[in-house]
Amino acid sequence: MEQRGTGELSRADIQAKLASVGDYVKMDFLQQCLKKTLDFDTRKYVLLTLAGIYEQRHMHLEAGKLVRNAAEINATFEGKMNDFLKSAELLVRGGAFDESRVSFTKALGSANERQKPTLRDAYKKVHFTTAEEFLKRDKRKHALEAYESLLALEFITPEEKRKAQVAILPLYEKLGKIKEFMNLKKQL
Repeated sequence: MEQRGTGELSRADIQAKLASVGDYVKMDFLQQCLKKTLDFDTRKYVLLTLAGIYEQRHMHLEAGKLVRNAAEINATFEGKMNDFLKSAELLVRGGAFDESRVSFTKALGSANERQKPTLRDAYKKVHFTTAEEFLKRDKRKHALEAYESLLALEFITPEEKRKAQVAILPLYEKLGKIKEFMNLKKQL
């Protein structure tokens, strides 16, 4: 593998290496690349490529953090917004709801007023979808956390709030959270 005169790896060199190896070797190689001096474009490529591999392997937490790092060095507001939103979505799917809010807040900060409602809708949707996926896999505690994170959002509509509360009620009962179950049952 050739290096530039400055000691940097080029994107073409990295792509050539990745073409001939499996996912685990790619992951290790890309992690090693991140420890080296890379120009912004190459660093972003490495971060997003590694994040893509992690996402395929259902390592959402790690993928979300990498996409957030890539967003930080993105040159356009639109690119930053999209990367931060993708990071937030991956972190929700990984169950890191506080971390996802950090990425989501940064996505909103990069968006204009016209784009913000779309971002909010996408963020709410990923919470609902993730909670449903957790329920399908019988991960009740994780589903409950997704719904509770959704309820903590200040831009949730009354209909969405009710839908989440209705979904939470049996989860409280199944998880033995009787006090929470009784309080929510009174509200509904």
